[in-house]
Amino acid sequence: MDPIQRRNTVLFAVGEGLFGFKTNLVASATVLTVLLRRYGASERLLGAVWGIEAAGALLPQLLGLYLFHTYRQRRRRLILWHIVVMIPAMAVMALLAGAADRLDPGWFRLGMVLCHAHYWLCIGVVNAAWSDFVAALFPVAIRGTVMGLCMASASVAGAAGALAAGALLRASDTPQVYAGLYAAAWLVGTVSLCMWIPVDDRVVKAQPDTPPPAVRILARHFWRSLADGNFRAFVATRVLATLGFCVTPFIALRFLAPAGGGLAASTVVSCGAAMTAGFALASIALGPLGDRRGHRLGLIVGITAQMATLMVLLWIPGLVGCVLAYAGTGICNACAAVSGGNLLFETCPHGHRMAHISVGNLLIGTPMAVVAVFAGILAEHHGLDAVFMACLAASAMAMLCCLCFVRDPRTLPLRSAQG
Repeated sequence: MDPIQRRNTVLFAVGEGLFGFKTNLVASATVLTVLLRRYGASERLLGAVWGIEAAGALLPQLLGLYLFHTYRQRRRRLILWHIVVMIPAMAVMALLAGAADRLDPGWFRLGMVLCHAHYWLCIGVVNAAWSDFVAALFPVAIRGTVMGLCMASASVAGAAGALAAGALLRASDTPQVYAGLYAAAWLVGTVSLCMWIPVDDRVVKAQPDTPPPAVRILARHFWRSLADGNFRAFVATRVLATLGFCVTPFIALRFLAPAGGGLAASTVVSCGAAMTAGFALASIALGPLGDRRGHRLGLIVGITAQMATLMVLLWIPGLVGCVLAYAGTGICNACAAVSGGNLLFETCPHGHRMAHISVGNLLIGTPMAVVAVFAGILAEHHGLDAVFMACLAASAMAMLCCLCFVRDPRTLPLRSAQG
């Protein structure tokens, strides 16, 4: 790394650390799930929350092609979008949580879910543009290492956020505490984005701007991506893997229930720190490993981890099971983010990386949104064990698809210069 790259890496790591702390103060897998359950949320609604996250983070990305198409203004627009449009949803959720006991439970649940949906739809709009900005900022030789370090920073700080949330809820499990958590998340999230203001993005601004693509041109880029057999195999593997792990909101339900040990809500929230710890350790290892040996290996590790996590959910109750389940979830998420993210970059067979990222995420995100709702319905009618067994079968299919059909893009003869 040269001095500019090191400086940018430090700023990136600090910003991601603060954002990770913010995220885990109000983690949807723990804090939001527990809060909604307290006010009568069903398994179907909690499954829909995960579907909203999956769909919101991936499906609106085409808008980003038009809002963030210029490299010269990309960083400024991304910062403003987060601070002005996206993160204020946390402030509204703080107001709703503070008034929860005075609101009708149905209206309260609706308000929280709508704010959560707004937040994740805003993430989706910037997802491809943010990924493309990071890919342009750091060359491929160090990109995996940088992403791993920064995601590890987010996870370590996130573990602190989860432990802080658990401690506060253990001291006083009242709506006002939840309101304070969301208000703090809004403040810390805003500060985290300020870390991007001094980033040196001259290498990004030096890239030629292209006007937003016409629909015909965009469709051509999409078809060029879809014509690549390795990209199709990668997408199929990711779809099967994500269908095989639509269980994150149900982890809390498993261990809150008597069959899972009947743990206290504050204990489950604190155990969420294991998810960020697992994410951190896996991110640190996967980045350099992928840079040296290719990111396909990380994809295999992730699928193996999710199968092991599903077995924990099926057969290990109590505190130990809860910690192991959240730790395994963190490892799975790290593999998807670091290894899956880099493979998505590297499978681009043409020069329009944002279009390639968008079509990949659209194909991966659409089934995720649908299956989450069905998983909730299945849980309501047949119990959580049925969901976990179905996910285990899908995960096994993902492993077969990855081993048989996915190839590391670096081993193939022709790769895009933008990879």
